Amino acid sequence: MIPTLLNAGDPCSQDEALFTAGSLDNCRRYGGGITDPLRWEHEERRFHQSMLGVLAGIRSWDDADLLDSARLLGIDGPRHHDARPGRLADAVVNDELLCDVVEDAVPELMMLLERVTGVEGMPARPPIGAVAVLGFIHCGIEGTRPIDGWMDDETDRALVQAVRVIDDAPMSLWSQSAAPELGRSFLPVVPSLRPCPDDAVWASLPEAFLGRPYRVSAPSGPRWAFSCVVPVTTRQARRHVASALTRRLTLELWDLRRTERRSTFEDVLRHRPEVVCRSALEME
Repeated sequence: MIPTLLNAGDPCSQDEALFTAGSLDNCRRYGGGITDPLRWEHEERRFHQSMLGVLAGIRSWDDADLLDSARLLGIDGPRHHDARPGRLADAVVNDELLCDVVEDAVPELMMLLERVTGVEGMPARPPIGAVAVLGFIHCGIEGTRPIDGWMDDETDRALVQAVRVIDDAPMSLWSQSAAPELGRSFLPVVPSLRPCPDDAVWASLPEAFLGRPYRVSAPSGPRWAFSCVVPVTTRQARRHVASALTRRLTLELWDLRRTERRSTFEDVLRHRPEVVCRSALEME
């Protein structure tokens, strides 16, 4: 497979491993980095090749080409976090509903699951939450996201609004035993986008899992729910795993900043939920 050859360190990444040009206009608008178009393209490609080399284990995380190209592009600044408060959903969206959406939009569903699970081949019983994750990535017909076509056609607008809220929610690695001050998240997520450690939602969730938290309107006040829940082992929810996962996602943040310089860490968790899942599930 071409993606495997391009990125031997992340063979299940598929087309997300391909090079796509960033935005020089965005760079110029928000400052920093190169302004010459030819130099910009050269450094973008150097960064991309270096990034693939790091993920493949051919280059180190402090590789000189990677760090130099990131500096010249102006994408290696401090990790910023969201200042925006999370929105309220008008309804709870079950992962089963999202699975139905994906099944209708993705002809090769079973083969594409490796983008989420990191496991090649066709599973006998795919995890419901992992299928739900596919709804939010570009894997449908002609590279579309399954939820986008569904939102255009769905008549229950409360459900559509709720899916939009989930789309804004950060995918993270959670554990019942994680430090309370981190809100049970093993990744750095701002407090406004994660449930409190004593929230009632935790009682119905696995000991350790991946998922997207969102708030739902209720008569007694907002309550929390989780979407795209993928259980993980306790070995995959430990501090050293979280540190490696944060480093991997920081690299993804640099890549995202080539297109939008203002991207936050939460933006990566929103826009690359499959990378969050796949990387965490591979870390035994």
